[in-house]
Amino acid sequence: MNRKILFIISKVALLIVGAIIFLNAVAVSMASNFNLGIVLTFLLGGALIVCGVFLGFIVRRLPKWLWITGLCCMALVLVCASTLLIYGRSDNVTHDEDAIIVLGAGIHGERVSLTLRDRLNAAIACYEQNPDAVIVVSGGQGPQEEISEALAMERYLIEHGIPQGSIIKEDKSTSTAENFAFSKALLNERFGESYSAVYVTNDFHIFRAGQIARDAGLSNMNHAHSDTVWYLVVPSCLRECVAVLYYWLFGA
Repeated sequence: MNRKILFIISKVALLIVGAIIFLNAVAVSMASNFNLGIVLTFLLGGALIVCGVFLGFIVRRLPKWLWITGLCCMALVLVCASTLLIYGRSDNVTHDEDAIIVLGAGIHGERVSLTLRDRLNAAIACYEQNPDAVIVVSGGQGPQEEISEALAMERYLIEHGIPQGSIIKEDKSTSTAENFAFSKALLNERFGESYSAVYVTNDFHIFRAGQIARDAGLSNMNHAHSDTVWYLVVPSCLRECVAVLYYWLFGA
């Protein structure tokens, strides 16, 4: 292919993809609580747009190793994000667990977010196949939230037919590590030291959550996922890639 045509195609592709990602960040920031994933999405979209605008300068003036390193980093992030999603969608729930742990996510005032609603719907599906299980709703109250995530989750489950007696509320945690640690303490009170559980969270979060569960001493754990809505995939996966790296470097 002619080098000039390849250059034009590359430039247009960078501008289009960058604009789509940047607009995705704008839309998500208006609909969700602001977080690191949205910031990273803005940065990625902006970086691609800048690369598209100044592609000629980048190719001519910057050292070859520098922009090749940048491309390799982007490819690595794409591979990591894809791996997290593929792994997260491979459920191993058996539907005979004693407990279903639903990990909290942000709420809007007193209303569950779309992400949290999907987690709760996945937990309801598990419960319908295993009605003897208890459901642990786990999540404290964040700075942009009027009530605890656990209370909002409990209300949602009751509204959708789950008996209140089947729900255990853990409303103090502020992180995934605390989700598991505090949920484990409540389950130990109910079952003693011997029980099985399945945790429910979004597909992109399944891998890291499993590592943290083992750190908390919950070794007999299975997992079930909820799909991530398409327009949240980029910010969620970018944020999770950073979170996985942080976990590997510093722990939960």
